[in-house]
Amino acid sequence: MRKREKRERKKQDRGIVDFMMVTNHFFHSLREWILEMDDPRNQSYITYTQADLGYMAILKNICGQHSMREMEENFNKETCIDTLRIMTGNQKLSEMPHYDTLNYYLEKLSPECLSGLRKKMITSLIRGKQFNGGRLLGKYWRVILDGTGLFYFKEKHCDNCLCTTRKTEDGKEVKLYYHKVLEAKIVLSDSVIISLGTEFIENEKEDVNKQDCETNAAKRLFKKIKKDYPRLPICMQGDALYATEPIMRLCREEYHWEYLFTQKDTRQKKLDEGFEWIKAGEGAERNIGLCKEKGSGFYANHVEEVAGKTEVMNVFEYEYETEDKEKKKQRIRFQWVSSIELTKRNLEEMILAGRGRWKIENEGFNNQKKGLYRIEHLNSKNSNAMKNHYLLTQISDILMQLYLAWNPYIKELKQTIKNTSSWLLESFRRLTVTEEDVSYIYRYTTVYLK
Repeated sequence: MRKREKRERKKQDRGIVDFMMVTNHFFHSLREWILEMDDPRNQSYITYTQADLGYMAILKNICGQHSMREMEENFNKETCIDTLRIMTGNQKLSEMPHYDTLNYYLEKLSPECLSGLRKKMITSLIRGKQFNGGRLLGKYWRVILDGTGLFYFKEKHCDNCLCTTRKTEDGKEVKLYYHKVLEAKIVLSDSVIISLGTEFIENEKEDVNKQDCETNAAKRLFKKIKKDYPRLPICMQGDALYATEPIMRLCREEYHWEYLFTQKDTRQKKLDEGFEWIKAGEGAERNIGLCKEKGSGFYANHVEEVAGKTEVMNVFEYEYETEDKEKKKQRIRFQWVSSIELTKRNLEEMILAGRGRWKIENEGFNNQKKGLYRIEHLNSKNSNAMKNHYLLTQISDILMQLYLAWNPYIKELKQTIKNTSSWLLESFRRLTVTEEDVSYIYRYTTVYLK
């Protein structure tokens, strides 16, 4: 596509107006949901509504404003105020909220409020049935576990800090304090993978004998997800850390979910040996010509782990040949365990689902850390505000992913998410939203996703 054609196509992109339209289509009651949250502020001294503050935080994220000060500088325009007034329904809004005002609000707001808001959004998407085609085997919603570090400090930040010891270049040991989070992401489609649940990994108090860890956080997160979505048919996915009998039992026996975890011989040596023994005895089924690499898949159902463990697992693997940079052939091998019974018909889909976990984990948090949102940026030193900033980022990401999936020009123009974010900022600062635009936002009823 020539530069002139790109410019002409770009003119058809309404930027922030289209974003508002997509948001309204999927979450018509979003403004009301925000206003319904328990407001922690003294009602006698309120200048801005919760919708004012919530939408400004969302706009900060989708417009790629990495700091609170950067947001205030770029949003301080009459066009921005006019657009925010339309989004929030607050006709009395005359100034953009100061970033100190937003931070004060987030220091007081319970993170459960934002978690509840996200729950309403996810429930609305699932009930809309537009993403039913993304289910695994036409039945299960894939939920992928992914943990990452958020903030790092040289000195103790709070009683909830995790602590580790690292060696410097000169061999000295230094303590490092940090905060970590475990995220559960639901796969709605190949292009829409969004936050379903969040569990912060943190110590309950300063003087603990054993620090909080990802496995314990997973157990807490499972309980929350089951409470919020009691009838949702889930296939839980994760790396080899979760391929343990306690986690598998939680999935199957307590929560009645299926699971699909990465298997490594270093993690479950006996299981790997058992599967290899079955393969050697030609007891494993084999499919060839699978996936784009045309590799081979092997599977065996009801492989029982030894050493007193009772969980019976279905094991499958995928291997193919490729060439490195030096044109030397090398064999790539993946292996998984699952509670779902394997067949020749579903093996390829299960392999693609297993491999997709790695891609989603890498692209998910990498984009949030190094791409658009910069979740490692410390917007506040207050622990409660830190959590709320993070949750608002996940809510913003839901809206952004839906907008990206709908926007007909992004793929056509080969536009990156950063370029899209820059265009949204430009349109937010430049465009005056007219009555015609408002009518378009609230009357447009059909959104087609790619």
